[in-house]
Amino acid sequence: MEKWRYILLDFAGRAPFIRRGAGRAIVVFSPGHLGDVLHVVPMLKALRSAKPKIKIIWLVGPWSEALARRFDEISAEIRVFGPNLPNFTRKNPNFRQNAWFQWKFALELRKIGVETLIGPLDGVGRFLANAICPKLWIGMGDRRPPRVLREIQTIAQPYEKDRYEADAWCGLLKPLGIEETADRLEYEVKPGENAAAEAYLRAEGVDLGCPLVLIAPGSGWSGKNWLPERFAEVAEWLKAEKGVQIAWVGAPGEENLVPEAQKGDLNWVGRTTIPLLAAIMAKSQLFIGNDAGLLHFAAAVGLPTVSIWGPTSPGKWGPKGPIHRQIRKVERCEGCIYWDYREKCRHDHACMKAVTVEDVKLQIIQLF
Repeated sequence: MEKWRYILLDFAGRAPFIRRGAGRAIVVFSPGHLGDVLHVVPMLKALRSAKPKIKIIWLVGPWSEALARRFDEISAEIRVFGPNLPNFTRKNPNFRQNAWFQWKFALELRKIGVETLIGPLDGVGRFLANAICPKLWIGMGDRRPPRVLREIQTIAQPYEKDRYEADAWCGLLKPLGIEETADRLEYEVKPGENAAAEAYLRAEGVDLGCPLVLIAPGSGWSGKNWLPERFAEVAEWLKAEKGVQIAWVGAPGEENLVPEAQKGDLNWVGRTTIPLLAAIMAKSQLFIGNDAGLLHFAAAVGLPTVSIWGPTSPGKWGPKGPIHRQIRKVERCEGCIYWDYREKCRHDHACMKAVTVEDVKLQIIQLF
């Protein structure tokens, strides 16, 4: 049904009776997860620096609006526009936007006048392009999508599976004459959040003089999850060999990923907000987890990380730099679908099971 929505909206969005405004705004469309938002920020900063007078309109999903507004100084305007994808909206009906709203929203942008659209070269992006009618549409993909208005110039940047995502977003600025690269993410903990983290740690009985290691056993999709019992083995080894405190972290609904044997550890799964957890990360010594949003937040605050990979590419999404280690033993299996929460791994988690406890220990020893 969602596919047909944007096919129909695509035709409706071409409404010839709505004239394009005279403005020269740039629209950046990034509807993904929280981690995706962090990967877009370096590009937005480079765009703002190179074109300080241009109006930048940043379109984000309702699920990521709060995070995007932490970076509102780099865009003139942040607007909420998100495809009604079930993996985003299944838990929060308030995130759903009806077709009438999205059609009117896009035509409102046309009236403003958009010089350039930067966003995915997909069906939703095509609807936006045809409705907004920019002079230039830049995005990642193999080719110009079909049924795009002739007057819209399209530049497609090939998708490179091992190119760091933040750097790939920066590469989209090249047609605008902006040369920029990115090898890290940014997230600034605010003073009030820092104080809240200290109060939380004291209330939880954390010894601030003892190293704190965070373990995140979830990822948002079961196929990307390393085995909980192996995380538990690593936790026990760390406590015995390094004398650390272990805290398990994650989103609501991931509570069952914490092994029963780890009841004596700190368990904050589903109990912290993202800003609070990010502030705690800034006070921790190591993060261990899968390819997930929390990994990106850990990297963005400068926390050393060890991450386990299988169906997704560490070259694309793994944090860069000497304080980060990614472990991937095998490529994903043929036919793997890892972006849809409804999909189940068809190969018994072979890629994740290939990573052993000893593999993880070795990388921890090099960092910690």
